[in-house]
Amino acid sequence: MSLQTLDLHDAKILGAVLQTTQLASEAALRTGLSRVAASRRLQRLVKAQYLHREGEGTRPSYRLGAKRFWRGQTAVADLAAQGGEFTVWEQHLAPLLQDLPVQLVNLASIGFTEMLNNALDHAQATQVAMGLHLAQGRLQMFVADDGVGIFRHIAQALKLFDVRLALLELAKGKFTTAPAGHSGMGVFVSSRMLDGFAIESGGIVFDRRVGASALAPFDWVDIRRTLVEAPATVVRMDLDLGTTRTAQAVYERYFDPDEVGGEAFHTTEIPVRLAQLSSQLVSRSQGKWVVERAAQFRTVVLDFEGVALVGQAFADEVFRVFATAHPQVQLRRMNVSEEVERALVRFGAGQRSDGMV
Repeated sequence: MSLQTLDLHDAKILGAVLQTTQLASEAALRTGLSRVAASRRLQRLVKAQYLHREGEGTRPSYRLGAKRFWRGQTAVADLAAQGGEFTVWEQHLAPLLQDLPVQLVNLASIGFTEMLNNALDHAQATQVAMGLHLAQGRLQMFVADDGVGIFRHIAQALKLFDVRLALLELAKGKFTTAPAGHSGMGVFVSSRMLDGFAIESGGIVFDRRVGASALAPFDWVDIRRTLVEAPATVVRMDLDLGTTRTAQAVYERYFDPDEVGGEAFHTTEIPVRLAQLSSQLVSRSQGKWVVERAAQFRTVVLDFEGVALVGQAFADEVFRVFATAHPQVQLRRMNVSEEVERALVRFGAGQRSDGMV
């Protein structure tokens, strides 16, 4: 079975096995396919290890196989009326993951429900498509919507001159277009829970990682064809089933247990490469973009991955002007090349003392 041939009929059949082991007639009923066509689907799913067949003859029973798959698409209004993102998780995803260690389920649940909630509450969408695939030691999920587009929405709200700067603001955390009901932590937290995390919208991609470490396209679904109209925003998530990471450890790294709400979110990591746009980090304006809203945090870790050059004006704006104006904020840096580190020290950024790489 080619992964790209997995479709909504397969998802319905795999969902049915959670309610009955006698799948032949139930598969035909749920998909609207003929009994013969449904039986062929069952055979393909068994061969591809999404189902496990037990017994011989005309009345075999089935259970979930080593691989898992689910896809769904629905109107946003209907989903909101039915209980929102938690309903989707409980009815469709959680049953497929019940044999995984609880810490993995927690990581996946936080990422998926946060991103689906964003689509429901912020995207101004009419349709949302979702999916899950588990195979070869990885759990992958996606949420796609036909709304206004996340980066365009942020750029308009902040009056940014270039939509690409929306990625920089999104990466920092503590920004939301609906402050009455949201804290602006969802994307930041979800991206740390998972091993791979990417948002695509309007031809622009947000990914914490760069180059070979960036999240590769999924080979089990053509997300562009999951909605009647081309999706405006697609969030893809990837979890290594061998990870030892826990949700609690992620929270403890960035949140203060003695605070509540936005005040508890004390540490951010800013990928400064997102301020480069079409040039290296050489201008004072770029420095201002990087530290915009950074005073909301107690610790700001500047991630220099993907940065090959910094200029004096950029370094001065961040490490002297901002640092002097906000002495309560601890500036740290990570993933700095030797050449860039020498430049930062030369331009007055101070000696590196945090040991981060």
